[in-house]
Amino acid sequence: MTRPTLCAAALAVAALLPVAGASAAALEGEQFYLGGGVSDNEIGASDAGGFQFFLGYELPLDTDALGVAVELGYWEAGDFDRQTPSGRRSFDVDGIWLNGVASVPLSPRFDLIGRVGLDFGDDSGLMAGAGLGFDLDPSFQLRGEVIERDDTESLQLNLLYRF
Repeated sequence: MTRPTLCAAALAVAALLPVAGASAAALEGEQFYLGGGVSDNEIGASDAGGFQFFLGYELPLDTDALGVAVELGYWEAGDFDRQTPSGRRSFDVDGIWLNGVASVPLSPRFDLIGRVGLDFGDDSGLMAGAGLGFDLDPSFQLRGEVIERDDTESLQLNLLYRF
């Protein structure tokens, strides 16, 4: 993604945050959340830094042993270099994804997280991951996850905000 496109994406997210806040008041009792963060991504021997942001909805299940959510997000893996017969070539990887996310409480503040879903971008196909979530307070959670796509491995650090 080029720098102007990255700036436009960041401005679009910033513009949507007040709308999301207003929607949160109208959806009191619902379990929507916004998140985003940074990632270290690897394709073969090439690696790049990237970012992601997402919107999630926790399904209303009557259980304390398992949480289930649906997430829709956008991922920009960064610029990679690939050696070709004609020389070094740069390419970027990005896409929209849809995942089911399960969380199991390990303690009052820690969750084990697992995900599976599809990526609809440059690395389209199945994606899956696992990680840990740490509740900073009832509204904010810090997540560390390992995500696998068809060609890309990612280490992600995300912060999510529950409405």
